[in-house]
Amino acid sequence: MSATRTHPRRRRLAVLGAVALAIAACGSDATETAGGQPTDEVTTTVDGSVTDPPATPTTTTPANGGWLGGEPDWSGSTGDADAAEASASAADGDLATVEEDVAAGGDSSLESETIEPRTPGDDSIGPVPDEPLRAGSVDDGADFGGFLEYVDRVTENGFTARDLDVSGRIVVRVLDDTERPVPGIELVASQGESELVRVRTTADGTARFFPAMHGFDATAPVEFGVAVADTEPMAADPGTEITMVAPAAELASPVPLDVLFLLDATGSMGDEIDRLKRTIDTVADRVNQLDPRPDVRFAMTLYRDEGDAFVTSTFDFTSDIAVFRDALSDVVADGGGDYPEALDEGLADALTAPAWRDPSTAVQLVFLVADAPPQIARQVEMPYTDSIRTAAERGIKIFPIASSESDDVAELVFRQLAVTTGAPFVFLSYGAGGAATGGSTDIERTDYEELALDELVVRLIAEELAGLTGGDGEVPTPPTTVAPPTTNPDGQ
Repeated sequence: MSATRTHPRRRRLAVLGAVALAIAACGSDATETAGGQPTDEVTTTVDGSVTDPPATPTTTTPANGGWLGGEPDWSGSTGDADAAEASASAADGDLATVEEDVAAGGDSSLESETIEPRTPGDDSIGPVPDEPLRAGSVDDGADFGGFLEYVDRVTENGFTARDLDVSGRIVVRVLDDTERPVPGIELVASQGESELVRVRTTADGTARFFPAMHGFDATAPVEFGVAVADTEPMAADPGTEITMVAPAAELASPVPLDVLFLLDATGSMGDEIDRLKRTIDTVADRVNQLDPRPDVRFAMTLYRDEGDAFVTSTFDFTSDIAVFRDALSDVVADGGGDYPEALDEGLADALTAPAWRDPSTAVQLVFLVADAPPQIARQVEMPYTDSIRTAAERGIKIFPIASSESDDVAELVFRQLAVTTGAPFVFLSYGAGGAATGGSTDIERTDYEELALDELVVRLIAEELAGLTGGDGEVPTPPTTVAPPTTNPDGQ
């Protein structure tokens, strides 16, 4: 742990959407109705039939300006004075004082909290003013054994997240008879008398199944069948990978792509957000170089915490970039108070509130940008572990982007979200100064390539689409790219 956490108030979040806006600049031909629901666009049904769009599609502004339930109140978060005093106490490493100060303001969220505050340390680790954000990533799915060792170690060190048993992972790859990936196809998993569980392949034609996470025996075989095709079921032992053959996917052209940005909108996110403004033009340029270009829509879900002006707020999917840009320009970073935030509630709303397209016909991605873990000590209606199951059922990948204040608990939660949905773990990096990871991380500087954040986000999207569009997944490398000091280890 290195940097002291503070909680600045009322900083502009307006361009956290920088990444989103910039990507959005590529535009889209999708037509939408007032709720964000797509209409009159090329769609593909489960049986493979295709509906053509009208000759001249139009786009209308979403209802309520796009905000579900109306635009939120950006100010009015409570307990700012108490939270500021609590933050100052945390800088001295006095957790007891923090709890007393916050409790005095009527916020009991820390009463059962076990997460220790970050301690003062090397101030060089954090965003550098006037420089673009840079990031790295690692794929725990490619080194799953190493990920399990990491989880064991941080747990032994006393850092815990919500209960999530990922042992016995099975990877199912679905290809057609030409060996192309079959995205968005629903698989049915069964084991003896256990209840049937449905999971869906992502853009690369793979699905990940975690037996214990779904109540199955993690030591016994699991049988998989294709929900919409007459194919022979296949059995897989825990810890193995299998390949199944299914009918070819009939995809619309351009490929429908839904991207939702899940943003921590508390005050501590201000530093990174301000720098994201400078990435808009470069991200837009590189996304426009993707060949072929996807039919992209954007949405965002913001979250803060209990006691703030709002806990969650969602802006529905739209292909109207001007509307999305206007919404982002109004967003304000505020509130927070204690370190953990309402990530559970934010993720639940991100998956259920906006008008996602049919998962059998669209690539669906969530980019979570945050610097703190959820309120693990708090009972919530839908914990993030349940949201992971929802994402698996719909084939949604969750790409967490850890920001500069992230600690061990935050890193553990973010890596759980990534590995269970098939995405890499992304984190801001600061060259020799380190990265936005916890003190118990197993990620070394030689494990990743450092890129400008905009370049990395565009590359991740391009890679998702490459197998479906015939593209190579490559985008021009910007001059800010820094090659890794050594060759990356296998799987990273």
